[in-house]
Amino acid sequence: MRYQIDRFYTFALSFILLLFCNGFAFAAQDCQEGGEGQNHSTMRATIEVKLSGVIKQHDELGRFNFERQGGRGGVAKCGVDAQVYGYATYGEGSGIYARYYGDINGQPAYHVHAGGPANIVYVLIDNRTGLAFRNRPGQEIPVPEGQLMPLDLTVILYAAKDNPQETTFNNSVIGAVLIKRHSTGGGTTRVGYTYELKGKVISAPTSCTAQNTDLAFNLPRLPTTAFSSIGFPSESSAVEENMNIVCTGNVSAKIKLQANKTESYDGKESIIKIDNEGQGSNASGIGFVVKSPLSEDTVLVNQQFVKLADLQKGETTVPLKAEYYRYGKNIKAGKAEATAQFVLQFD
Repeated sequence: MRYQIDRFYTFALSFILLLFCNGFAFAAQDCQEGGEGQNHSTMRATIEVKLSGVIKQHDELGRFNFERQGGRGGVAKCGVDAQVYGYATYGEGSGIYARYYGDINGQPAYHVHAGGPANIVYVLIDNRTGLAFRNRPGQEIPVPEGQLMPLDLTVILYAAKDNPQETTFNNSVIGAVLIKRHSTGGGTTRVGYTYELKGKVISAPTSCTAQNTDLAFNLPRLPTTAFSSIGFPSESSAVEENMNIVCTGNVSAKIKLQANKTESYDGKESIIKIDNEGQGSNASGIGFVVKSPLSEDTVLVNQQFVKLADLQKGETTVPLKAEYYRYGKNIKAGKAEATAQFVLQFD
């Protein structure tokens, strides 16, 4: 039994020693000049994006890959355990670092242009390793032994604000792969690859979305004496309900009434008749008129667009006002309920 215990102890000691030996770090090697007839090559991604609808901050706008612009073969020689440096940059020259925006989905994002307010930002990723490029000190990226060929990269574009503005890329540099780190003295950036964008992100046409689409107007009970003649009652009955409309720009809004049964008001089909009028306990001879207060109380017309309101970029509260209206020669007291739909149009 003692012999077995000693053997186990010896094995455990050897195992610990083995781990200790494997703990030594070996520095990755830089690639060296000596490519196949060239030191540098440009990679380009063509951007063609037409935005639509409402775009929210940090929405992904698209993913794009790069194609080589002239040249072939490698730009350097890389040995075993070699690495290069992936920079988010506006040029392969020393110190031209991209402007950091913040992390999106756990990856560092940078402004596509060096100046100006936040609009569109990008994340640049090496597809083989999944590593994201960084502005400083740059991202170390292991590469295969042999000639240094272009890295297979993907650029992801994101909105840095709601509904970003149109942006044009004129061979805009966003990244560089270098065989040595940037240095203040320069001279380390002429060997590698430059990654650039060409094309355009076209902003979405102005669009609007109604946040609430079901409106219920609960009008007060009125005596039949308030409806002594054709027209609106002698007692106030108007009730307002609000729609909240969000627009990506300034627009003019129109509205169309869609009702199954209507009567004429001022020469147009604008009076919404009561559902199942006169049947059972239902009232008759009285209907409803709906107006737009933001358009000088314009009366809604069945199957015809009329002006609703002028809307500004952002959210606008738009009221609608419903009132009783007597249209019949004779009236009957009772329950008054009606259902209608509205269609919105934005120009």
